[in-house]
Amino acid sequence: MSSKFQVIPLGGCGEIGMNLTLWHVDDAWFFVDCGTLFADEHLPGMDLIFPSLDCLRERGIRPTAWLITHGHEDHIGALPFVYKEFSAPIYTTEFTAELIKEKFRGLELAQPEVHVWRIWNKTTFRNAAVTPFPVNHSIPDACGLYFETKYGNLLHTGDYRIDKSAPEGSVTIDNLKRITDGKQTLLMTADSTNVFVSGRDREEKQVSDSLTALFKTSRGRVVVATFASNIWRVKSAFQAARATGRKVVLLGKSLIRNYEISKRLGMIDEADEGLVVSLEELKLLQPSQICVLCTGTQGEVFSGANRLAFGSMENIRLDGDDLVILSARAIPGNEKSIGVLINQFWRLGCRVLTGKDADVHVSGHGYCEDLAECIAMVKPKMFMPLHGEFRNLVQHLRLAQSVGVPAENCHLVENGDVLTIAPEALGVTDRWDVGRDYVANERVISGSADVLKNRVMLAKNGIVEVSLLTDNGLSRILSEPKIFVRGVNTSIDRVRDAIVGCFRELQRVQRKSHWTEESLSEELRLAVRRDLESELGYKCVVSLFLHRL
Repeated sequence: MSSKFQVIPLGGCGEIGMNLTLWHVDDAWFFVDCGTLFADEHLPGMDLIFPSLDCLRERGIRPTAWLITHGHEDHIGALPFVYKEFSAPIYTTEFTAELIKEKFRGLELAQPEVHVWRIWNKTTFRNAAVTPFPVNHSIPDACGLYFETKYGNLLHTGDYRIDKSAPEGSVTIDNLKRITDGKQTLLMTADSTNVFVSGRDREEKQVSDSLTALFKTSRGRVVVATFASNIWRVKSAFQAARATGRKVVLLGKSLIRNYEISKRLGMIDEADEGLVVSLEELKLLQPSQICVLCTGTQGEVFSGANRLAFGSMENIRLDGDDLVILSARAIPGNEKSIGVLINQFWRLGCRVLTGKDADVHVSGHGYCEDLAECIAMVKPKMFMPLHGEFRNLVQHLRLAQSVGVPAENCHLVENGDVLTIAPEALGVTDRWDVGRDYVANERVISGSADVLKNRVMLAKNGIVEVSLLTDNGLSRILSEPKIFVRGVNTSIDRVRDAIVGCFRELQRVQRKSHWTEESLSEELRLAVRRDLESELGYKCVVSLFLHRL
């Protein structure tokens, strides 16, 4: 058994999302988070992306435990798709545990082994002990992890912000001070999402106060769209509704599910529960008495916000007296769909506000000054940024150096890099091949599979299909070729001419005895593809089916 302490990110170092990091201590492997990214239009038919675990299969690595910091999709979304093969006890907080169980239940999978740990209580494993501590974030029960080994200690912030009047009841910076008090931190790994945003963000209380003021200005309904997991924002909307005499209707399966979980766990006040009404009960209320709380801040097609904007809600028809608040950030890549949603609300005459127009959103991630304050508080011997694009990682390293971490102890690590920090701090000592896998309609597709490559090629380049009938000796074409062109800017006549021309040329230069059905079919297929490439400038997909009579 080799004696070493290593950190290996497989996702989240070089992109924002898809977080998965391995902590390797001697013969124990701890898998920290297991997230996804949403696929975009460049991956047709794909829904989710997550780190490929082929590098673990090749090395026979299996987890000692899964350590999950919080319940956002970029931290738990891939668990249902990898857990059966990489099963191990999952350790996390109560709200996150409920979200994980719901994900497995929704996909009709056997429930995983989940252990709910208590904040501040140390859990001892083989070769290490882990203490979860609370951090402020845009979801309940988010935690950082303090990882103690014989080689030294690792502090992992998870995703965090600093909120001095936090709804969580504690403040990240105070908790960092408590968890590190009297201890030396060998390595600190930290969230880099907002490292380029200067200053400090507002607090959730300011959003609550702002929502209350805006609710008072609306003569009609108020629609608040937010992320389903942001229970703190849900509570802020409830407070604004209660202060202005409005009832609340919830739209969106995920929002209703998370509300029920948070209510069951005692996170929703009884007074707030009494504000919730059904769609049927809305008929008894005036528009000025209504608050609609829904999902759909990213313009998702089947979300509550989209249904409201495009008039598919039977009991709610928005008009010019209504106010729509998008209380969330725009995830990069979603700008176009969000723009469509906002324009549609404008067509209905609604007033629309986003975080750019009013204090209706605060980020779940600390700004530059917050990050610097936390590094300075911990005083780690070494620092490694996580959860960011490459430029975020570089900038975070610079920030760490500015508050006293020596440059030689600041490690720029990308997905697949193996960082060895003990018994000697050797830096990046190896690199693993890392890739991505995909989910389409709840089924996993390997990133190396032809299925994905073919989908992308078909979407970008189109397809030409040819069905050709010849005599048994392959010497004559017996009928007009049947040609189908899909997504290719060419004519059927051109394809036909390419086939006939190639067939005649082959008859002229080759003896018929040398032909086989397979070789003739391939020669004709390549002739069509070459001809179309000369016309179009790219290779489209050509399929040719040859039939002998």
